[in-house]
Amino acid sequence: MYRRGKRISFICFILLVSNILSAQSDSTHIDTVKTVNVGVDQAGVMFDANGASLKQILGQNEFKKAACCTLSESFELSNTVEISNSDGVSGIRQIEMMGLNGKYALMTRDNIPQLGGLATLNGMNNIPGPMVSDVRLAKGTGSVTLGYEGITGGIDYGLKTAENAPKWDLNAYQNNQGRSEINIIHSHKINAKLNHTTYVHGGKQFFATDMNHDMFSDIPLTSRIYVGNQLNYQGKKTEGQFGITYWNEQKMSGEVDHNNHNVLSELPNVFRFNQQESKFDAFGKFGIMLNEKSESSFGNILNFTVHQNNSLLNSLIQRNYSGKEFKLSYSGLYQTNLSTKLTLKSGISSMINQIDESLIDTIGTNILQKFGEKQVGIFAELVLKLKKLSVVLGARQDYHNLYGYFLTPRVHSKYEFNKNNKLFIQAGMGRRTPYMLIENLPLFINNRFIQVDQHSKNLPYGLPQEVGFNAGLSFFKNFFFMNYPSTITIDVFSTQFQNQTVIDRDYSLNQLTIASRNNGFAGNTNSIHLEWTTHPIRRMEVKLAYRYVKNLQFLNQELQIAPFQSVHRGLVVLGYKTRDKWYFDAVSQINGPKRIAYFSKTESKYSPSFIIINAQIRKTFENGFEFYVGAENIGNIKQADPVLMMQSSQNQIFDAAYSWAPANGINYYSGIRMVLK
Repeated sequence: MYRRGKRISFICFILLVSNILSAQSDSTHIDTVKTVNVGVDQAGVMFDANGASLKQILGQNEFKKAACCTLSESFELSNTVEISNSDGVSGIRQIEMMGLNGKYALMTRDNIPQLGGLATLNGMNNIPGPMVSDVRLAKGTGSVTLGYEGITGGIDYGLKTAENAPKWDLNAYQNNQGRSEINIIHSHKINAKLNHTTYVHGGKQFFATDMNHDMFSDIPLTSRIYVGNQLNYQGKKTEGQFGITYWNEQKMSGEVDHNNHNVLSELPNVFRFNQQESKFDAFGKFGIMLNEKSESSFGNILNFTVHQNNSLLNSLIQRNYSGKEFKLSYSGLYQTNLSTKLTLKSGISSMINQIDESLIDTIGTNILQKFGEKQVGIFAELVLKLKKLSVVLGARQDYHNLYGYFLTPRVHSKYEFNKNNKLFIQAGMGRRTPYMLIENLPLFINNRFIQVDQHSKNLPYGLPQEVGFNAGLSFFKNFFFMNYPSTITIDVFSTQFQNQTVIDRDYSLNQLTIASRNNGFAGNTNSIHLEWTTHPIRRMEVKLAYRYVKNLQFLNQELQIAPFQSVHRGLVVLGYKTRDKWYFDAVSQINGPKRIAYFSKTESKYSPSFIIINAQIRKTFENGFEFYVGAENIGNIKQADPVLMMQSSQNQIFDAAYSWAPANGINYYSGIRMVLK
């Protein structure tokens, strides 16, 4: 109770400070914050506070600051979504939102769920960042029109498909650690109603590095291709989008030779990791305006996915994973205005999903899982908009062939004190199928025996659905500070699980236990996020952010903080632009100690705090050409032991998933961008 009181007092203090800061400016300026020109380009980060939930929008200018190569690397300047290496060999980068793994966030493309199932783990790692137009982040449970998933939030991205997009958009990237990327986007306007965009991406990691000298490759040798096409149609009363994408990635990692540039892939009795993954998507969106005033409309979304993953996780014990997925989904949405203040959204959704997975090794693991999911649901959402108050009441009823009937209620609300001070409150339920093998693949890169505590043989992996309740509030404030516009956001969220699937790595170094926790043994997470963006001088932007999260899971017979996660994290982002379009950007990520998974109640171990500093310089020319140079991890932070190797009473312990910091040290890069209209 004392700690909770301290947190509430701290939040009240921040609210008081924000009002004092806003009082420094003339009150007549407050209503014009959104229209003031401070001599900068369109903001890389924007907030959409018009609806009943607060959304953060990351634009193309934000992505340029990080020179991101994939969507998962696009969040280096964000404190809302965090990125970390899942282990010391695979190169898989996992995302977290509000202190929980990315699997608890609903990940969509233009509001089409596409990154679930087998794509939960690696989906964002295979979407080229330079092809992304924007990313929309929403905390807490989302709209019931998008489904019953998304316990902690939503990540919705779109690709560059604007009607007025340049004919050619080219990007090339190279770093000193052997990574090369090239991206080509071609847009063509067929006629006044029809245009299409083609995407081509190629990426390769040419050689291995061992900068922390642990005998393992810091980054896997990688080869990736991504191709896609999207057709947009805009009629008088109809509109549509139709697209296909395909990506294929191959990885190899493990022990390296003395020159540190080759993985020892052919020798016996050495560790290696291989992965081959491919995914094909086809989707269609078609909307009809049912009357001339566009007061009623009907939308349809159809999506088809084929996904395959084959991985050699540990050559020493021949631990192999294989996964195949075929998924077809449909959603129909009817929207109408019941009055000037009340809107109704209702519809139906359905899904058919076939999963075939296996995990086999020579030490006794033999998990074979084949199941089919069939779901159908109806939903309704009432949107009430008054002068100062907006409320969205939503509920959906679903039937699942494996989990039966279940109800998912959600509520979102906003109260406007004035145009520049808004409070958002929301609460709701969320649930998901735990795809236990693919979601935890990096945790299987070891020689531990894997134990699954099954609740029912009739359920996938013998585990029930994960079910959680999420509630929170967000405060959004615009004001002037030192005669320039500023924005403060404060988020406080809590998630309580009714059922949660956990991977217990603390009970024993020789075993991984996978189990579903319920009732008082289910986990809970509380988070606080503070962010202040301001412009102290013309053409300069400063962002200060702090995140506190306490993620408790029932591990080793007790509730304790989840391993390899910072309770405290800070972010400082600086950006400056000259009159002749030179850009200087820097970001500093301050990571607090992380609990290291262990097996003893009498001994706990934490990583040290560390700071990651990135910087970049870029220059834009009038003819559409741009070049950039930069460095990541300027402090050359390197974890010496992301791969755990030790002798136990029973055998030699090997576990690659003990990563809490980078292993590859400082990284220099350069690149070019070219736009041809």
